[in-house]
Amino acid sequence: MVRRQFERRRSCPVRSKRARVNPKPRRMPINVIYARKSSESEDRQVLSVDAQVREMKTLAHRHGLEVSEVLTESQSAKAPGRPVFDALMRRVYKGQIGAVLSWKMDRLARNHFDSGNLMHVLAEGLLQKIITIDGVKTQSGNDRLMGTMELAFATKFIDELRANTKRGTEERIRLGWAPYMPPPGYLNDRLNKTIISDPPRLAMIRRMFDLLLSGAMRPEQIRRVANDQWGFRTVQRKRSGGKPLTRTLIYEILGNAFYTGQIPYNGRLHPGKHEAIIAGEEFQQAQAILHRDGRQRPQRHDFAFTGLIKCGNCGGSVTAEEHIKKSGLRFVYYHCSRHRVVAEPCREPAIPERLLIDQVAGALGRLSIPGPILDWLKRKVNGVLEADQSRGELVRKAFEEALRSTEREIANLLTLRLRDLVPDAVFTSKTKELERRRASLEERLATATEAGENVAGRITELIDFAATARMSFLEGSGVQQRMILEAVGSNYTLTGRKVSFQLGSPLELVANAGGCSNWYRLVDDVRTWFLSTTEYFRLPTLDVSSSHPTIPRIAVSA
Repeated sequence: MVRRQFERRRSCPVRSKRARVNPKPRRMPINVIYARKSSESEDRQVLSVDAQVREMKTLAHRHGLEVSEVLTESQSAKAPGRPVFDALMRRVYKGQIGAVLSWKMDRLARNHFDSGNLMHVLAEGLLQKIITIDGVKTQSGNDRLMGTMELAFATKFIDELRANTKRGTEERIRLGWAPYMPPPGYLNDRLNKTIISDPPRLAMIRRMFDLLLSGAMRPEQIRRVANDQWGFRTVQRKRSGGKPLTRTLIYEILGNAFYTGQIPYNGRLHPGKHEAIIAGEEFQQAQAILHRDGRQRPQRHDFAFTGLIKCGNCGGSVTAEEHIKKSGLRFVYYHCSRHRVVAEPCREPAIPERLLIDQVAGALGRLSIPGPILDWLKRKVNGVLEADQSRGELVRKAFEEALRSTEREIANLLTLRLRDLVPDAVFTSKTKELERRRASLEERLATATEAGENVAGRITELIDFAATARMSFLEGSGVQQRMILEAVGSNYTLTGRKVSFQLGSPLELVANAGGCSNWYRLVDDVRTWFLSTTEYFRLPTLDVSSSHPTIPRIAVSA
């Protein structure tokens, strides 16, 4: 047996480990084109990226080189950190790049770090050559000297540009003008190099400060009013603007000292010459409201129902407090804040959060709709939609005929006036009467079918929400629970550890129908409410993917 193993080894000669491994063939270095264009002032007179690539391809053909890749980048080179250039240098250190073609040396580097890096790879032979329109830079000392001088001039240009920019910024601040894009409400006057006011937006921003200082609204509420009611939009520019206020922007506006007539720059305030819309004392008061006055604030907790419920005994606000046991269990209690001045101190007892939630969920159970009833209601809503469409078509035709008749009367009246058959006074009064009638008919024609065309969808949304309100409340987060309460009712009071509230219309109609099991008239009653009311009914959008869901308004046609 030993002999057979020995003979087998002799028949298969042993190869060394190095011989068994197949080494990967080394790739030949390639030639690449690098083109860069910056949008900043130092590149105003430089060829575009496409023009640079076109010239470099011609130069490569002249030198008899085959270009394998074209690398382009739109970023300033005044500081290290260009992604494409850094990736190129990593490949150079790996020996994958033989030659780099670029329009000029300043396209490759304009700072000391990148300049030294380029000269180092040339000196060490890691890069064979750099080809520009000014010549070829190789490992030769003379070539590297010329390359170093060109890069030094490029870096010197950036240094001088930085110094000139700093000097211009300081001079502009000294003259009382901001050296940056002004905030909303102001515009740059490029002709006179000043800052002018944007009256419509500036007036709305002043109203935002007034609402904040009066305590009537919070910043988020101010933002919604400005966007939805005032129609606030940022200045439309070539690639940006024309959009409503965001949460970030409203806080930036309310916290920007620029509106006091000063210029915030580098952590300091400088006197400015632009129009001020708020006094310094008012601005500081606004910062105190926004908790930006520098004072240390106590730790805040997020409680779902604070500020929503009133004490039934003294009318004060109901607040909450948290207790954490040694075991780690968390308990939340709601009680009267006792801040309201009354004859006797309020003795209203506290209620545990769990009990409060159970009581509210029980009240929301009045809105529950059985499954078969819900399906029947939806079918009836579809019937209402078809009837509304048919009725609207008849009404529209009647208005169109009345409008045509009025226009014929106007034309006949004008004909009689041209023939001097109607006195001036009669013509004037009759013309005004017919014009008012025509305007009224045009308005009623435009809204003849509008009132009923979306009512069916609103009714469906309403009954779907009502059917799931209790379960959504029990399973929702604190933010969602608060949104549901804000949507379904008002006048939340706490008396004797009992929570009571008033359901809002039209949800009260749903609760009444369920209380007496009379669902037959529900759709007609809700439809009548939607068509006759001038209120706004809000349904919460319970988006579980967002920590800050919003409550969109559902407009109700009058």
